[in-house]
Amino acid sequence: MTRACAADPETPNASSHQAAPPRYDSLSHMHRVQHFDSPAWQDLEPNVCFVFYSSLPDGENTAAAEQQWEARLRVKARDVPRLMREGFHWTAANFDFEATYIQLDLDDDNDALETVGWTCSRNFFLSDLGDDPHWTARLAVYAQNTNVLSRFRITDLTLDKMGWASAWKEGGMGDSSQWLYDWNFDESEGSFNAIYDDMPLEGWWPWPKCDDDALLESGSADGR
Repeated sequence: MTRACAADPETPNASSHQAAPPRYDSLSHMHRVQHFDSPAWQDLEPNVCFVFYSSLPDGENTAAAEQQWEARLRVKARDVPRLMREGFHWTAANFDFEATYIQLDLDDDNDALETVGWTCSRNFFLSDLGDDPHWTARLAVYAQNTNVLSRFRITDLTLDKMGWASAWKEGGMGDSSQWLYDWNFDESEGSFNAIYDDMPLEGWWPWPKCDDDALLESGSADGR
């Protein structure tokens, strides 16, 4: 799986799927979502990335053809250490589903070009909903056809489908000395947190957890 970038899930449950986006009584919720490309966030580059796969390799490498989709959650965090200390918590309630769109031409998407076979993407926007939001994110789901994208639901994302996660200092993506956090599901012995060492992290951070056995039980987008 090639790296290139740049859900508490209070109780992940891979079997729970949301048939449709949450219904809202007013537009106030959408207005609270801080959009990834909005003027307030244009000066900040993504500095955290989480990558999910429709299925993870089990033993031998899974062929690309077996993957239905790949999802990349690129986060702009004003304070990455804070995001670690307080945990990275989000559910479907953090999304502005009315801003979602499908992109049919990925020529301008450098990440997609490095992933063989993907031809289109579905893009979602979410953010911290606090009075002073400290993160915003774009979730790009890549697939070979729009049929897969149209069936994708936010609740398809669970910690047990996460392939890797990384955080870095702004502007340091290409400099190995700037990495703050790195975890890979099939290279866990090489994981590190340069700031907080082995302090357990909550929410969608995959490692470390208070109990390693709880890793696959502590993250889902349905908030259960």
